[in-house]
Amino acid sequence: MTANKYTSINARQIKAARALLDWSQEDLAGASDLSIATIRKIESGSISPRDKTMGAIVTALEDTGAEFFGTSGVRLRDNDTVTIEGDGCFLRFLDEVYHALRKTGGEMLHFYADYKRADEQEYQSLSRMRKDNIKMRFLIEEGDTFIPFPLEEVRWIPTKYFRSNLQIVYGDYVATCFFWDISLSRVAKILIVRNALHAEAMKNAFNFMWDNCRKPSITTAKEIYT
Repeated sequence: MTANKYTSINARQIKAARALLDWSQEDLAGASDLSIATIRKIESGSISPRDKTMGAIVTALEDTGAEFFGTSGVRLRDNDTVTIEGDGCFLRFLDEVYHALRKTGGEMLHFYADYKRADEQEYQSLSRMRKDNIKMRFLIEEGDTFIPFPLEEVRWIPTKYFRSNLQIVYGDYVATCFFWDISLSRVAKILIVRNALHAEAMKNAFNFMWDNCRKPSITTAKEIYT
């Protein structure tokens, strides 16, 4: 949805999209980086949001599976493949994982992880998940000692098998991150596939690697996010 279409989205569609996603106003405020008061005013019709504000709301809802159509319609996407892209796409992806797992708990499995590239907002998003009983495990490159997570959650992959191709498995989803350039500095887009059999196969592969890889004994990270 392009920016000039945001003005066609109305308060009833926002409320309906929240209901379909089983989100509270607090959930939407957190995902769109807006205040709860702003969300309440928009949904009550007491203010007309700017395009930038409505864009943040619509992006948060669409990234998590809502689809707006026509002048008053909203539904859940029924396709099994979603792409999140652009600046801040990894943080938006973490929000999607949080909302997918927050009520039932669950585990995020990180293949080929290298969180030296992560920023503070991304670390805080991961910490928020932990507070809601979302567990995590990481497979990183052997010798990498920048480990900002508890060591019991981490295993070293031998360097000859390691590739900088971050993949995350959670629930019935498998997400693959693609980077802007060879420097691998920032994520450009994330392809998310929902398929229970594929996710189960990836979990089995992760657990096999986990059982056969060494646990690091030290970390040089200055802060540990628990």
